[in-house]
Amino acid sequence: MDEKLSRERNQNWLRFWLRSLCCVRYTAGSILPDGVIPIIIPTNAIGRTNIPCSCAKNASVIQTKLATRRSSLIHIDLQNPHTDWSETASYVADVILKGGIAVLPTETVYGLAARAADENALRKLIQIKGRSENHPFALAFSCSEAVADFCGELSPLACRFARRTLPGPVSLVLDVSQNENELYRLPEFVQQHVTKKNTGENPSVCCRVPGHPFTQTVLGSMLNERGLNKNGGEPVILTSANRSGNGESVSIEQILADLSGTAIAVADGILTAPKPSTVLKVSGSQYTILREGSISAATINRLAATVLLFVCTGNICRSPMAECLCESILASQQGCGIDELERLGYAVLSAGISCNSGNPASADAVAVMKEYGLDLSGHQSQRLTQQAVQFADFIYVMTREHREWILSQWHNADSRLQVLRTDGGDVPDPYGSSIETYRHCGELIKREIIKRAAEIV
Repeated sequence: MDEKLSRERNQNWLRFWLRSLCCVRYTAGSILPDGVIPIIIPTNAIGRTNIPCSCAKNASVIQTKLATRRSSLIHIDLQNPHTDWSETASYVADVILKGGIAVLPTETVYGLAARAADENALRKLIQIKGRSENHPFALAFSCSEAVADFCGELSPLACRFARRTLPGPVSLVLDVSQNENELYRLPEFVQQHVTKKNTGENPSVCCRVPGHPFTQTVLGSMLNERGLNKNGGEPVILTSANRSGNGESVSIEQILADLSGTAIAVADGILTAPKPSTVLKVSGSQYTILREGSISAATINRLAATVLLFVCTGNICRSPMAECLCESILASQQGCGIDELERLGYAVLSAGISCNSGNPASADAVAVMKEYGLDLSGHQSQRLTQQAVQFADFIYVMTREHREWILSQWHNADSRLQVLRTDGGDVPDPYGSSIETYRHCGELIKREIIKRAAEIV
């Protein structure tokens, strides 16, 4: 394949791939519910909590006599302009904190939620579900950072999947370290029902960060009475809103039929593209797709790739040369062509912190790369985005000033962000200088990438 065509095609595909993956959490495989949120709440929880006035305006509270007890149900329409999402979410969170069971929407199917720190709430949930004790429940968190609090230190691959898929329609089954972490502060009965024993290995727990904005607000509103989960409030135990053995919960009518005799809900929301989350087990540097759902296996395989991101100011000189040279060095080390790097699990990108998108590389940068036998003529500048920072495993910047600027925007990138030069110095900007300056710049970048290769591969 022609070198220029191969590189340009590969670069365009990588950028399209990155942009499309960044949309995974909102659009992949499913459509959000239409905004109608059913909540199953025991009467005693209602008795201890006042419904916010903004909820009461739009809520139908129905007392229904079941076989042996009373249940209350509230129908909240979040599309109603008078509904205060924050106040309503705080109320729902309070219900869960006081032992109630809530039906919450995710971006996939409806789920039953119970407080993870409440053993009695879990017993209610087990009774409703009729679930086998050998089938552990998932834990749902408000943010991906909170997952590590419960599982302990995550492997680089687990961190990669967490950054790129959460919040979203993916459930990560992660090994739990034996060191002290928040999981072991839950009641022992709860621990037994959210962990799976692995022969000769650490136990594992299934972690979910739902992408539905209302459910995220509810989880973020969870009070932290036990001091759990400093990164985002308490987690909840989350399971599909159906009896075990029945199909996934795709409509309120189905939920009512499934849970008849245990609880009642009034709502008319329907999931128009129902698909469960993809379940992915990550152990060390290996991953296994346990259930293919909203995210396809092909997409998961791409999400596993190691992404390197080079950043300068305008993305027309230093960072595109670094991208071009890095691809060449990686391909040489792997014994493959540049167009085969993606298949081997590598993606190399570049961006600028202050640039317009679509500008070509400078003529001297193109000329210097041609001297290396590389083609930079198809390059188009890209502005640095939150998604690019989030997806990158290694972010190499040309100057200390670039690093400080990125940290001011995305402080969570600190552990993945380094100045390219191993001595901490800057790579001078050659823009506007002679081609000889560009040659020196290219040589410096190449030497530093070779030094960095050990931490990349």
